[in-house]
Amino acid sequence: MDFVSNHSPQNNEMLAAIGVNTIEELFQAIPDKLRQTKPSTDDGISEYEGLKLMESLAAKNRFCQLDNYLGAGAYEHHVPALVQAICSKSEFLTSYTPYQPEASQGMLQIIFEFQSAMCALTGLDVSNASLYDGASACAEALLMSLRVQKRKKILVAYNLHPHYKGVINLYLSGQECEIINIPILPNGQLDLSKLEKICDKDTAAVIVQYPNFFGSIDDIKQVSKIAKNCGALTVVSANPLVYGLYASAKELGADIAVGDCQPFGSALQYGGPYVGYITCRQELVRQLPGRIVGETVDTEGNRGFVLTLQAREQHIRREKATSNICTNQALSALASLVAILWYGKKGIPHLALTNYQRAMYLKTKLKNSGVIIPFGDLPLLNEFVICFSKPIVEVQEKFRLNGIEPGLDLGKYYPQYENHLLVAVTETKSLEQLDRYCQVAVSTAIHGKK
Repeated sequence: MDFVSNHSPQNNEMLAAIGVNTIEELFQAIPDKLRQTKPSTDDGISEYEGLKLMESLAAKNRFCQLDNYLGAGAYEHHVPALVQAICSKSEFLTSYTPYQPEASQGMLQIIFEFQSAMCALTGLDVSNASLYDGASACAEALLMSLRVQKRKKILVAYNLHPHYKGVINLYLSGQECEIINIPILPNGQLDLSKLEKICDKDTAAVIVQYPNFFGSIDDIKQVSKIAKNCGALTVVSANPLVYGLYASAKELGADIAVGDCQPFGSALQYGGPYVGYITCRQELVRQLPGRIVGETVDTEGNRGFVLTLQAREQHIRREKATSNICTNQALSALASLVAILWYGKKGIPHLALTNYQRAMYLKTKLKNSGVIIPFGDLPLLNEFVICFSKPIVEVQEKFRLNGIEPGLDLGKYYPQYENHLLVAVTETKSLEQLDRYCQVAVSTAIHGKK
């Protein structure tokens, strides 16, 4: 589709409509010292010089020089070379938004296949065309629950990702609802007895994380049972890789499953962009945010794809919209889809098992070496918590001097866990790297004892 630029008649008509005489008047609010008033004689730098500049800036990053054990929602997984190759194909990037199916078959197909993959992973009936990220997916799921249930109370697991909780609070701040935290036990697990007491006929939904923020697996089947007993929906926010090793969202009794697909096909970025997913039971499909792509045939019987469900209120009557999200992370969704298909039915369980085994190797070796494992032997996927008897800043400094980023400082988010680290282990870590981590951790722990 060609782009035709505006000329003087169009420019003058638009200026008259907004009540100014010249384009310069539009920029009067910008201080003169910040405005380019004279033509620049600097023609910039060459392509080669630009590349060298970018390389020099990238060299200042320490991440590539450290063994990384950070996780908490963004993980260092291997991204198969196939992902970038497929994402670069123009057949799948035929338009920005797929309103014209005849011009958007490539994009519509990858969205359809993405939806199918997310339904296969979670076990639920319907998926939309993706969301911005895992945090907004949580918030959208709870907005869905409020609309469906016509109730005013939301129960949020205290061990849900703190960033996700922040987005939930922001999204729901304009709703007439009450948000209550579900307490946790000393081992970081949900206190199910407390959940039973606070879950009642006013509860619209209960949202839990799988694995939880501390890396362990809660008894989500029991959570779903408690929620069902009082007529509430269960929302499970999950790392999608967990479904390769543990029960699916459907098997856990979830009504809505959400999360972030970053573990599949998305390299670590500065906070994103990643891609959120949301799936649900068939009965809730009309409340899904965004759009759903379906498969059909044209007048000649050829297979094709179209937008099957899309709330037009998103565009013309915002107050009646199920969501004001009118787009999706199509490119990131494509990357995740390619990675999921690359691993396949056998590869995803193998990848999840590899993550589990390497995390358990490090956890067990640390425990046997005397490092404090505060939450014991709870089931996990690829994250766990360790504790030191000295300030975490000193611990991080010692690790970094040895070329290791040791994990996330939990004290920043949970003051009661001062001097605790959340350690993430993925398939990218070799036996030698894990042994090296243990060696530094033991050395730090011993010198930190009082």
